[in-house]
Order: sequence, then C-alpha cells, then structure tokens
Amino acid sequence: MSEFYKELKLIRQDQEIDLEEIHNRTKINLNYLQAIEDGKFDLLPNTYMRLFIRAYATEIGANPDEAISNLEIYLGQKTDKPARKKKESSPPKETNQPPEEVDESVQAHSRSPKIVRSDMVKGITLVGILLFAIYIIRVINAEESAKAPLEYPHEFLDKKSISEQALQNNFDVLAESVQMIEEESPYTLKLATAERVWYRSTIDTLASNENVLPSGDNRLYEFSQSIDILFEHTIGLNLYLNGIKLNSFDSSSNPVRISLSAVDKTVTIQHFIPKS
Repeated sequence: MSEFYKELKLIRQDQEIDLEEIHNRTKINLNYLQAIEDGKFDLLPNTYMRLFIRAYATEIGANPDEAISNLEIYLGQKTDKPARKKKESSPPKETNQPPEEVDESVQAHSRSPKIVRSDMVKGITLVGILLFAIYIIRVINAEESAKAPLEYPHEFLDKKSISEQALQNNFDVLAESVQMIEEESPYTLKLATAERVWYRSTIDTLASNENVLPSGDNRLYEFSQSIDILFEHTIGLNLYLNGIKLNSFDSSSNPVRISLSAVDKTVTIQHFIPKS
C-alpha cells in the first residue's frame, strides 16, 4: 500500500500514456506529475495535491477515489477505512506560491463567496458615489444658469440703443422722484413687459449690459448693493421688487432710468424728454 504511486505509474505505462499527454489535457505541471509517480508528495502544493492526483488517476484509467484513499493512508491521515465516495473539493485556503500552470476554472473556485460579495459591495458603492456627484454638479450648474440673466445677441439690438453720451446730448430730465424701499435684503427685481423694449442694466459694480426684452417676456435680477436700468420706454412695463409691484413711474414712450440703492434704501426714477 505504501507504494501505491508505483502501481499508478505501471497502469499509465500499460496504457501507453505519456506524461506529456496528461499535462496537455490537465494543464498540470510536468514536474508535479513526475513527483506523483516518484512519491514525492511534499513537492506538490498542499492545496491542489488531492486535485492533481485525482485528475492523474482519471487520465490513466485508474479509480480516482481509491487513489485518494491510498494517498490518505500513505500520508498517515487515514486508517484502513472504505474508500470515500465523496468527491474531494479544493479548500479555499490560499498558498503563497500557486502552481505555475493550473486550469483557470480551478483558480476561479479558489475565490471565496465572501470576497466576491465584498467586491460587489465596493463596486456598487463607487457607482452610487459617482451618480451622486454627477447629480450635485448638474444641480449646481442649473442654479447658476437660472441666476444668470439671459443676454440677447447683438443682432437683436436695434437702432433704439441709447448710450450715455446720446442720452446727455439728446434728452433732458423731465422729472425725478425718490421713493424709500421698505423691503429687506436680499433683493430681486423682476422686469415684465407687454411691449418689446431695449434696456441697459448695471448691477452692483459689474459692467453694464444691453439687452432686449421681448413682448410678453420677463427677467429676474438679483443685487446686493445697487441696480441701475435705463429703459428705451416704459409702455406696458411692470417692475416688481421682492415680488411687490413698483407703481412710482408712469408709462412713457421716452427713456426712463430707474436706480435702486440697497445702501440708501431708495428708488430713484428719472423721466427724459427729447431736447427741443
């Protein structure tokens, strides 16, 4: 019984099967196959020892269960008991030096379900973080776009555009009024018009911008210090400060300047007429 491996070798030789053929079919290293036939089981990886001997016995036509039983007796791990019918499975224990050539399916079984579940949880977590980051970025971009006033291309600005120099040269101030602001900061000014109107706005310390408000449209501006708007006209125009309508200016076909100061808490309105 102690030389059972020699009997296996004789069976292989009787079957005229070369070790090279077994290597090609099982992908077991030739050195390991030779170690099996020499009885040098200490040269085999402990994790794959029984798996290799079972595959070797199957390839040469021997009884793999009997070969495993004889191996157990040889190693002193089993007394004279009937050969086990239960198929041996490779333990999930990892070795520092795995065999050089092992079938990929054997290596795949060495991954424990716990490791697979851990990898899946990590992957799902990373995907969730990525989707959340994309959502936050889109929300921030949407808020920035909503705050930015819509500016029309220059081709929409017609000849009714009025510069400061043209305003001084061609118009006189007809009337000026000052009204106190009762609302508290933060301040928002909404423009709504029934007629298409050109206007130029200056918010806080920013540079002035020219825009055209189409008929039936509206705009919303936020400011912290001041806002100054020169309108081409105020026909069909309504202004709302923090949702409260400003009624302190008249409808006019001539330019009107409206200045709101958060520092002084005042609304200054200037009506212009053409110079005679």
